Amino acid sequence: MNVSLQTQQIILNMLKLGMGVISAVGIAWEIGLLNIYSAGSIALITLLTSKWDSLRTSLWRLVTYFFTVGVTFLLAKIIPWPIVCFGLAIMFIYLFCDLLRIRSVVAVNGVICSHFVASGSFTVEMIINEFLLVLIGVICALVFNHVYSEKAVRKEMNRRIQKDEEALANWLSVLADQLESGKRPLPSLKNYEKQLQADAKLAMEFDENSWSKHSDYYKSYFGMRLKQVQVLQNLEWAMLHFSNQPRQTKTIAEYIRYLVSFIFETHFPIQQEKELKRLLANLKTEDLPKSREEFENRSVLYHVLLTLQEFITLKEQFIKGLSNDQKKAYWSDVQRGMRDERLKEKVDRNQ
Repeated sequence: MNVSLQTQQIILNMLKLGMGVISAVGIAWEIGLLNIYSAGSIALITLLTSKWDSLRTSLWRLVTYFFTVGVTFLLAKIIPWPIVCFGLAIMFIYLFCDLLRIRSVVAVNGVICSHFVASGSFTVEMIINEFLLVLIGVICALVFNHVYSEKAVRKEMNRRIQKDEEALANWLSVLADQLESGKRPLPSLKNYEKQLQADAKLAMEFDENSWSKHSDYYKSYFGMRLKQVQVLQNLEWAMLHFSNQPRQTKTIAEYIRYLVSFIFETHFPIQQEKELKRLLANLKTEDLPKSREEFENRSVLYHVLLTLQEFITLKEQFIKGLSNDQKKAYWSDVQRGMRDERLKEKVDRNQ
């Protein structure tokens, strides 16, 4: 039975949260600290962030600990009411963290502040005790935040890329058919766009939780596809203003079908761009329109070609922005090559 990626991630998150909290509390208890469950709470708060966020916030939690002790100590000396002292200390801690743009560390500092206010003790032993709680909590979180199924997510990313490319290929094929037949309006891109947005979110999580080099590859890829969707949405205007088919329509429809076979992420669109420039040049050298309707339809065709040019340029920019290491890491996958072949076969069948 295949377990979905979402289910795998839930199970892994449960394991790392449980083991992280147990480890932090167990270590704190073993060395005889006070408020041992706070170490578990600190581990929990830290584990709820990504790998990179947990590393950044852990360092800031250790640094801001000393500010928390200082401001709580000063307020406790001035204000005799613990509840008021605690509230004011939180206000100053928040202000300090906000100025440094590290609001995510406020919660942990609030836990530490409450211990000092409740105990009324600022001895060296108490300060060391609380620091160790923070240290144990963040270390356990950093260790267990490595529990991340990078291989499974990468496999899922490749599967989603295949699914998205198939959807895009089908949409472009329909565009070619409708352009040639004069049918309108275009099929909606909303579902495809939502699919891409969900994929981009998963790619962002992959980038934030992976220690691999160039892990932003998938984020860049889905970002490129989302931009292409925005460009293709401009064709809706063209289809609505298309009254009949001049003779150039068939040539442009054939070019779109030709383009479908090369939408894969690994294909640099040099030849497609050259062919498109040739079509644009030919359209400019055609005899001038002899009627208003012919002029308007020629303008629509020109708009379609310019839109496709922008569509291709986005793909070109994406590939040019990749490093050799990224291409080696993400394009040498045998499974990726097999996937491209399957998609080509599907496109050929549709044609």
